[in-house]
Amino acid sequence: MITTRMDPERARWVGTGLPPRLRGMTLNGIEELGGLDHAVKKARSYVEGYRAQQSKNWRGLPVNPHIYGQGLLFAGHPGTGKTTLAAAILCELRRRYGITIYSSRYSDHIDRERKLVRADQSVDAEEVSRWQYAVERVQWADAVLLDDVGNEHSTDSKFAEDTLEQLLRRRYDDGRPTLLTTNLSGDDWANRYSKPLRSFLDQATRRLIFTGESFRGGR
Repeated sequence: MITTRMDPERARWVGTGLPPRLRGMTLNGIEELGGLDHAVKKARSYVEGYRAQQSKNWRGLPVNPHIYGQGLLFAGHPGTGKTTLAAAILCELRRRYGITIYSSRYSDHIDRERKLVRADQSVDAEEVSRWQYAVERVQWADAVLLDDVGNEHSTDSKFAEDTLEQLLRRRYDDGRPTLLTTNLSGDDWANRYSKPLRSFLDQATRRLIFTGESFRGGR
């Protein structure tokens, strides 16, 4: 029997949810493109400080509880490089520290959550398994990117909004950093979700504001 081995670099990104175009991104590569110097500097500081942020003492307690589990919030207009930079941070964390990572559009995560709630015996078991895998990775991966938060479908039940708050608070309490990208402003965020969640994000994330014109079409 002839077996083939997957390229180690390719294998590193299997099951991470990262789109192929964003797999293996580096901060150096983004820096070379130009236009995001300030944001890249902050991203590099986060990556380099990750081990200290997540370190524990001999009792298994966080050494720096005030920043333990802290993630990043990327806010700004569409096309300004938020998702690309966030994905590069995930890749750098995976490559440097060997942690588990996962990336998902928040709208896709909510769709999977809804499908799992509604799934019955008529739904293909393999499809359900794929949904369950993705949902669990968002919940339990060491570092997660929730992309385009605020663009998901909202309902009267506030399922998406409540799920986001529960997810972020659980991950933060467990010391699992979450990276978020959004086009919402501060006021828009408070109106879409809740003022307590907006306040909580100041504790659970460091904020990067993206300004300027869209790179789309040129980046």
